[in-house]
Amino acid sequence: MIKRILITAGPTWVKIDAVRVITTIFSGNTGIFLARNFRKHGFKVTLFINSQHLNKTELNGVRIIPFKYFEDFKEKITRELKTGCYDTIIHSAAVSDYRLVKVFKGKIASGKKSLILKLAPAEKIIKIMRKLQKNATLIQFKLEIKRKSLVKKAFQSLKENKSDFVIANAFDDLKLGYKSFMIDKNSNIITINSKNVLFEKLENIVKHGGNQ
Repeated sequence: MIKRILITAGPTWVKIDAVRVITTIFSGNTGIFLARNFRKHGFKVTLFINSQHLNKTELNGVRIIPFKYFEDFKEKITRELKTGCYDTIIHSAAVSDYRLVKVFKGKIASGKKSLILKLAPAEKIIKIMRKLQKNATLIQFKLEIKRKSLVKKAFQSLKENKSDFVIANAFDDLKLGYKSFMIDKNSNIITINSKNVLFEKLENIVKHGGNQ
């Protein structure tokens, strides 16, 4: 039976007003890379990606569900996970941690001497994923700026979200190339030094149902 994989990639936008957003610098390239390679290796792949970072020519055979805003992503991923069944979920999207308490109507006028944006924590989409797909192998990503305490924070996030694996990245490392740490529920750690190795490790997980 062909394994079904859902991958999320790219940033979720948070509205400030009708024309402005809060976002991140991340492009979703890792998620696109994984989707393309899983498809090449014969897996059935669904990719959720911010449409601003989408190049369909790279993703022949991949089912694509585009989004832009946080609410858009939440609505579409919830609907998909209620109706579809996946063997593995790879959650690499840079989902917003905060949202505006109140979105400004229209366009905020320029020329103001100051402008205060009041933010509140956004709902954790990964918790919705786990609730709706209890039997899927759930692989999340966790980013910190420095490597110090990265593994500890990533493992704590894994426990809180009831994930099976977490891919931990330090932003300082990513400036120099690709480096990450794969951590499982038993605190086992694997160092990964390239995206090709990342794919190999994730493919192994998918093939063996989370049992390495």
